[in-house]
Parts: sequence; structure tokens; C-alpha cells
Amino acid sequence: MVLPMPPAHDRTAFPRPGARLGPYTLGEPLGAGQVGTVFRAVGPHGEVALKILHADLAADASYRRRFEREGELAASLDHPHLVPVVDHGEADGLPYLAAPLVPGGSLADRLEQGPLRLDELVRVVGHVASGLDALHRTGLLHRDVKPSNVLLAEGGAAALGDFGLARGDAHTILTQAGRVAGTADYLAPEAIRGEPLGPRADVYALGCLAYECATGTPPFAAAASVVDACRAHLLEEPADPVDARADLPQPFAGALLTALAKVPERRPATGTAYALLLRAGARGA
Repeated sequence: MVLPMPPAHDRTAFPRPGARLGPYTLGEPLGAGQVGTVFRAVGPHGEVALKILHADLAADASYRRRFEREGELAASLDHPHLVPVVDHGEADGLPYLAAPLVPGGSLADRLEQGPLRLDELVRVVGHVASGLDALHRTGLLHRDVKPSNVLLAEGGAAALGDFGLARGDAHTILTQAGRVAGTADYLAPEAIRGEPLGPRADVYALGCLAYECATGTPPFAAAASVVDACRAHLLEEPADPVDARADLPQPFAGALLTALAKVPERRPATGTAYALLLRAGARGA
């Protein structure tokens, strides 16, 4: 059973633009997710994207540990397609982490302009896949691969960030507090069933992301509710992406859907293996 996040009114006493949090002065908010809100901020490392754990979650020991783990994990990783963390700490009872401010915005921002060109899609998915595989080699899963967690640099390079839900395999999608860990549009069937997860759960999410890049919407975006979306991931097949975009080569469309197999063993074993299938399909191979 998928449980909702706490209502917004539970998040009180949260800093606002212009406030100080530790060594940082907050600017405008750049976005909010299940775990934290990201602000533009200025501090010891110049202008950064400062992610602050939601106030109500800061009081939850499991979320607090998860957020702290994100900072430690991200600070230890060095990969061109993983967003680095330059600082992490706590002030006024709120854990935070700081990452470089990427001028190109997020993939979600880019998708507001419409689907990606085929060459752009292959490049972005290839970059995200490379970062995802690097994370998997450490024994960790990302568990929340989605466009808003992919940052785009000038020149088109993409990097995967936001490791707040990352943890080892053999863990289900529900946290100990009974809240959802992940985003319904990108949840693998085994995650919805509460089964142990492996890297192919992230590959499924990458497939949902690639589908959205190709068509403009995730595969089951038409679902009326979170429950309906989860049911679709479990029981329904995604529409042929060519139905939404006739210029896609059929070999590419077929490759795109390989990551969305209901059974994990039928998906590509790694993100890079999936990206290579997309590249070959884009060439009409």
C-alpha cells in the first residue's frame, strides 16, 4: 500500500528567502521534493543550491539519518555525471547540504519546452546511466530517478543528483515511518509490491525518464491518482511511444520499452546497457 507524504501544513518554522541558515544566506526557492526544499543560496562556496530537510522530517530520526547519509555519500563520490556535494551540516535544527548551482537547470525544466530531440535524449540518458552505474558500483541504489533530479550544464552534459533516498539493495520502497520513498510516475513494479530492490529498479525509473524525454509524459501519466498510477505500473503495458511521436524510429521505440518490463530480469542489467540499446535504436539498427 502506498501512503501519502505528510500535508504541507506540518512543515512549520521553515526558513524563507533572505534568512540565514548557518553560513548561508537564502535566495529564492528552486524547487521542493518529498524530503527537502532547495534554495539558491550564497555562502563559503559562493552561489550554491542549498537543500534543506523539511522541518517536520528533521524531527523524524529515520529521515534525518537518510538526509545525513545523502550528504556523506554525495561528498564521497567523484563522477562527472553525479552532482557533487560541497558542504553538508546542520543549523537551527535543520540538516542541509550544498551543491554547485548548475546554470542549465533541471531536465524537468527542459521538458517544459517539449520532448527532447533524439540525439539530445540519447546523450542525456547516457550521462544519467553512467552516473547511475557508478552509484550502483558502490552498492547503493538511487531510488528516485526522475527529471527534476537530473541537472543540465551548459553544453548539454547531464548529472544525476539528490541521493536522499539512496541506500543499499534489499530494501523496499516504504520507509520505517510508512511514507513513500520514490515518485509514483517512476516506481518499478517490485517497489510497489514492497519487494527487495536491486539496480534494475533504478533502470526501470530510467526507462520511465527516457519515455518522458521521448513523448513529453511518463508512461502512465494519464492515471487519475497515485493508486491508479501504481496499478498501471503493475498491470498495464505502456503505449507505444510512436503513437505519441511518429518521428521515432521503430527500433528506438522497441529499445525504449525494454527498461519497462514488469519482470526485473527482463530489463537491461545496467543503465549503460540500456543507453547503448537506445543509441543503436536511434540509428535504426
